[in-house]
Amino acid sequence: QSFLQTQCAGVVSGSMSAVPGGCREISDAAGSIAEPQKRMNSNSDNENHVPPLRECRVAPSAVAASVPSAPRNIETVVPNYVGIDLARRSRAVHFPQVLTEADIQEVQAYHRLVSKSGNPLEMNPQNEQHHLKCCTFLHGPTAPEGGLLGKSPRVLAKLLRAAVQAKEKGNWGSGSMENSEPNAQERAPLAEIDVRRLSIRVVEFWEYEPGGGLVDDLHYDAGSIVTIVCLLNDPSEFTGGTFRTFEVGDVHLEHLLRRGDALCLLSHKYHNITPVETGRRNTLVMELWQGGLTGWCR
Repeated sequence: QSFLQTQCAGVVSGSMSAVPGGCREISDAAGSIAEPQKRMNSNSDNENHVPPLRECRVAPSAVAASVPSAPRNIETVVPNYVGIDLARRSRAVHFPQVLTEADIQEVQAYHRLVSKSGNPLEMNPQNEQHHLKCCTFLHGPTAPEGGLLGKSPRVLAKLLRAAVQAKEKGNWGSGSMENSEPNAQERAPLAEIDVRRLSIRVVEFWEYEPGGGLVDDLHYDAGSIVTIVCLLNDPSEFTGGTFRTFEVGDVHLEHLLRRGDALCLLSHKYHNITPVETGRRNTLVMELWQGGLTGWCR
């Protein structure tokens, strides 16, 4: 059964700058599925999230127990759960200049449109717990003009193409993981997952003010498969705010992004952001997953 909700034409072919076509919405065997929205409670945060600064970690078996009461048209289990240890040994993949200046202006213009349509606290209750940062959802049935997917499908197509290419460049589908034991027979984390068949879980615009960050070393995006982070402003406009992954051996690896660059990583790989010291840091974050998890703690 396919979990695909949005498929962007040409997402796996051509260069990073050439994106043919647009996007189309399809259905699975259970009928038309609305764009999955992030399930969250009062203990949530995302690129991403910091509420009590720690994600809830729920075993797949615990989630599966809620299947009988779930709606028929929403998947309530993760078919392929990427383990934390395996994700930690995977490599984040950096793509320079995925978004052009025109792309970034489209994203910023749509963010302004969404911001004018309602109170950020009402549109995303998580913002009540965010410290010196704000997350605006650019997706979902309440987003104006069909969300960023409807307004600027070519922008999301570029990010989706990066995610597809990251599987090969990062050896997520085959080959050995970093820091693996010699001669270890270990299956790659996405060996059985076709990134092109994943659904868009969330599209978020993140704004960080001085003091805002994601300071939990053990933060990860529970339930998602691939996370894509794109920097929307020039790094000269702020200090601090460095995106880092928490690698094997408890070492932080810094990922220095420039305006328009995208970083793709397995969502269950630990990642964090150092507090912004001066200026403002703006990012576009998209998570891909395999379906709905009504009971997942976000």
